[in-house]
Amino acid sequence: MNRRDRNRDPRPTKSFRSTLTRRDFVVTGTAAGVAAATGLRFGAAASPVPNLAVAHGPDVVHNTTSAIEAIGGMGSFVRKGHVVNILPNAQGTHPGTSTDPALVRTVVDLCKKAGASEVRWLTWISGKYWDRSAIGTLSGDSGAEMVKIDAEDPAQWRTLSIPAGVALTEVRVFKALWECDVFISMPIFKDHIGSRFTGSLKNYMGASHPTDNRAFHPTFEGEDLIHMEQCIADLNTVVRRPDLIVADGMTILTSKGPFGPGDIASPQQVVAGTDRVALDAYGATLLGLKGTEVNMIRKSADHGLGEIDLGAVEIHRIANA
Repeated sequence: MNRRDRNRDPRPTKSFRSTLTRRDFVVTGTAAGVAAATGLRFGAAASPVPNLAVAHGPDVVHNTTSAIEAIGGMGSFVRKGHVVNILPNAQGTHPGTSTDPALVRTVVDLCKKAGASEVRWLTWISGKYWDRSAIGTLSGDSGAEMVKIDAEDPAQWRTLSIPAGVALTEVRVFKALWECDVFISMPIFKDHIGSRFTGSLKNYMGASHPTDNRAFHPTFEGEDLIHMEQCIADLNTVVRRPDLIVADGMTILTSKGPFGPGDIASPQQVVAGTDRVALDAYGATLLGLKGTEVNMIRKSADHGLGEIDLGAVEIHRIANA
C-alpha cells in the first residue's frame, strides 16, 4: 500500500455504516433514548455494558455524553470524593492534531457532576501546546488543574521493569499516573508518519519519560519503525490500565501526522470504552486501516492487552442528530 492509498480520505458516513456487524446495536437518538426504547437501564443484568460505545453526530458534547452514558455513565467510574487524572493529546492548532478541547471539557464536567473532588490533566510537555490547542483554557475554566511533570526531577518518575518486553527491558513513567482514584485516557485518532496510526496505545508516550520516548524512534524507517511500535506495545504492559478511554474521532488528521498540517476527515465520532486494543482497532478503521495492519495494535494484542478482532467486540452505536 503506497502513502497516497494509506492516507486517502475515508468516507465517514459509509465507514460508519459499512462496519456494522450482527453484534452491533444501532440506535437513533441519545443514550437515554436507547434505554426508553428497549425498556432496559444501562448496566442492567439483561443489557450487558458493551466493550465499546460509538456516538456519531455533529455535536462533540452530545457525542461524548451519550457514548459515556452507553457504557454505564460517568458515575460507573467516578465516585464522590475521587481524584481523577486525565491524559489528553495536545500537539498543536492544526485540525485533527489534538483532542478536541470541548471533548476534554465535557469529560471534566461529567467527572465533577459525578462527585470528583479534583480533576487534573497530566503532562510533561511545554505549556505552549496546551495554550495552542485551547485544551488548557477550556479545562481550566471548568475547574480542572494542569499537573506539569518535571522531566528533570527523578522523584516524579517511576522506573518500571518490563518482564514481557520484547524491545524494552525498562521504562520511566511519571508517578502521577498512579496518584489518583480514576485514570482517563483521552487520545485522538489520527495519522502518524511512522506507525500510520495513533490512538490510545500510543497516547501512553505522553506518560513515559521524553528521553525514553526519543529512544523509541530515532528515525521513522525500516527496523527503527518496527522497534518503535514494539516499544509502545511493551510500554503498555506495565503502565496503569485506563479506567476509562474517551477517544476523539470527530475531525482527524489522515496524512502528515502527528503534527500536520495535512489532509483531514470528519467521521464525527466519539468512542468510549476500556479496552485499548479494541478501541484502537476500531479507530484504525476511521483511517481506512484494519487493526491487524498496524504493528503496535497487533503487537499489543500479542501481549494479551485486549481484543483485536472487532467481530468479537460488543459495539454499541448511537446516531445523534
